[in-house]
Amino acid sequence: MAKLAPAVVFLTCHLLALLFLTVTIYVTGRLITRRLPGHGEDRDAWERFSVFGAAVALGLGVWGSLGLILGFAGLLSRGPLLAALVAIHIAGLGVWREIGRGARSFWSGEGRRRRLLVLLGLAVVLAPLIALSFYPSTAFDETMYHLPFARAFVRSGGLPFLPELRMPVFPQLGELVYAEVLLLADDIAVHGVELLATVAVAALLIGWGRKATGAASAGWLAAAIWLGNPLAVYLSGTAYLEPCLALFATAALYAQERWRESASRGWLGLAAGLAGAAAGTKYLGLVFIGLVVLFAVIASPRQRRLSNLALVLLVAVTVAVPWYARIVYYTGNPVFPFFAGLFGAPTVWDWPQAHRSFLERLIAFIRIPWSVVFERHEVGYQPPHSPVYLLGLPFLAVGAWRDPRVRRLLAAVLVYALLFLILTPDARYLVTVLPVLSLALALSASPFIARRSRPRFAAVLAAVVLLPGWLYAGYRLVLQGPVPVTPPARDRYLAERLPIWPTVRFLNRTRGSGYTVYAFHAENMVYLAQGRFLGDWNGPGRFSLVQPLTRDPAALHAKLRQLGADCLLVVDDSGVVIPYDDPVFRDRFHRIYSDGVAEVFEIVNL
Repeated sequence: MAKLAPAVVFLTCHLLALLFLTVTIYVTGRLITRRLPGHGEDRDAWERFSVFGAAVALGLGVWGSLGLILGFAGLLSRGPLLAALVAIHIAGLGVWREIGRGARSFWSGEGRRRRLLVLLGLAVVLAPLIALSFYPSTAFDETMYHLPFARAFVRSGGLPFLPELRMPVFPQLGELVYAEVLLLADDIAVHGVELLATVAVAALLIGWGRKATGAASAGWLAAAIWLGNPLAVYLSGTAYLEPCLALFATAALYAQERWRESASRGWLGLAAGLAGAAAGTKYLGLVFIGLVVLFAVIASPRQRRLSNLALVLLVAVTVAVPWYARIVYYTGNPVFPFFAGLFGAPTVWDWPQAHRSFLERLIAFIRIPWSVVFERHEVGYQPPHSPVYLLGLPFLAVGAWRDPRVRRLLAAVLVYALLFLILTPDARYLVTVLPVLSLALALSASPFIARRSRPRFAAVLAAVVLLPGWLYAGYRLVLQGPVPVTPPARDRYLAERLPIWPTVRFLNRTRGSGYTVYAFHAENMVYLAQGRFLGDWNGPGRFSLVQPLTRDPAALHAKLRQLGADCLLVVDDSGVVIPYDDPVFRDRFHRIYSDGVAEVFEIVNL
């Protein structure tokens, strides 16, 4: 029993943190969405899924924006956050009563057995995703800048510009939600944000598919296709932003469809606000402001076109502009560091882009559907997308011919994908539009499914398309081993996956947070270092400036001291040549750690 106690405590604490996060985000969003037509309590039972998804999307947007306001005021700390939590839950007492009534109706009345089977099935599907979210943070970008951003916000109580990171400033709605979680929990609980977003996308698709076709099978199929993506499953257990961006984008398009059906300007305003939240999460989210504007202009009656356009622009700009005003304040470039030549002189954060001819970009663009499944080295070597989209191309073609709703969904996917004629294709960035592509495929296939009179056929089909993601989750669990629930187990886990971790741990143990280390080619260790961590491909201490100085130890010493470093970390076999035998180097750099993977030198203060 004593051996089980740490596991029980760990799992209980993190499950409760996930539950509290879910309820808080839902209550926040539901305070607003319950007033929208079709999202009151007298709704279709299956539409409760889309109610949940829309409320979570709006709730995440509200909490991210609240974090921005608190950060601007220098009040991003535990006290103001707890006050905001209390205020939200007091204001949401009506939502809590609604939750209570829903729970009572779930456990009583006709169809209870069927509802229990659905609940059991959802638990089986989601259990491996929840387990994956409980592992320590090791994904490259989350430890390189997503979590370091959040930690810096927590430590400062504000929104500092971080020149030591690869990207010192970005649209950071997601990272501010992470910071709010870090104020009350840990980085493992932060993974719950993207897990919640992933599940909320699935819920939104279930309700949207049911609303669009009148058949629950279409919604379940769309959600299964989405969760059947190994890449979506992988991202749900990390602090990458793509699940949140996918949720904002999907919810914005869903809200716009509801406006088209109901003519309620509340739905149109919600679509604009969610598109603004997408833009506040990543630059790629700007596309969805453009899509909401475009679809609103096309679908508005002539006499209301200008007023609807004004509403969309007002709401979207109100939500998005503060994020970009902050970027402009620090850099002068609203899409920093991109298009520096358009907005100003190049900076030390310019990121070199691969030069490819238009023909090469066009070929890569056409190959994307194949590459994201079978040629993953061409799109960032991420886990694959589901092969179901390739197999479903004939259905999509027929659906686009017959159904205007499918055409609108595919138009959104195509407009977003056209960005990759300019940008380097990356399978991770394409996750943003996989939910609407999943819905388009489900709507296209629904007439064929309807011809099968047995409901079991739709259930079996949903299980089959879900299988790639579910099996991938199982594969990851086997590959990663038991969830580390104690500090020694966490140390072993990190050391197995991040060979430089023992070196960083040495610095943490011997110097606490009072060190500044310059590291060659270890930029993904920023979050795991308690001290200040320098060294990346761009920025004031970029490798191209510092690495050539290894041939001149005196110049290297002077540069590192100028950057504020008191330690130098060198990864063995990284291509960095250190002049160990040079007496000047030995005089100014004293080796204090070596383990065959990396070395640490103390920089002597002359």
